[in-house]
Amino acid sequence: MREISMRARELSLGAERTRRWRQKRQQGVVVVSFDVAPDVTGKLIRFGWLDPNKRDDKEAIARALVELAEKATELEVTPASCST
Repeated sequence: MREISMRARELSLGAERTRRWRQKRQQGVVVVSFDVAPDVTGKLIRFGWLDPNKRDDKEAIARALVELAEKATELEVTPASCST
């Protein structure tokens, strides 16, 4: 009996993830996945975008990168403006 309830819970969690994914797609959100090197995480911490206690927290890293990208677009930073 317990095995059935665990399976039902897994299915409902999967259904919830799928529902959230479809809702994001309908809103035009693009979901991406990529690797973040330790030196990038270190720079996010050094520049104040990421709490040092959350260096291994995927959600916190993603949030920091999104906030950084939003700030860059707000300031209209282009690759050419970053060149030395």
